[in-house]
Amino acid sequence: MEFTLLFLATAITMLIAWRGPRPLALGLFGAVLIACVATYLHHATDKLNLSF
Repeated sequence: MEFTLLFLATAITMLIAWRGPRPLALGLFGAVLIACVATYLHHATDKLNLSF
């Protein structure tokens, strides 16, 4: 679900960057970038329960 929201946020950011004001586009880009890094770190630190 969070990946869908990240995709939609990225698409909205690209649309605003295309037609909207530059400061708003840069602010949204920064917010989406932080959200992507936070999502990556959340999943990268999960412990894998492997049983061989």
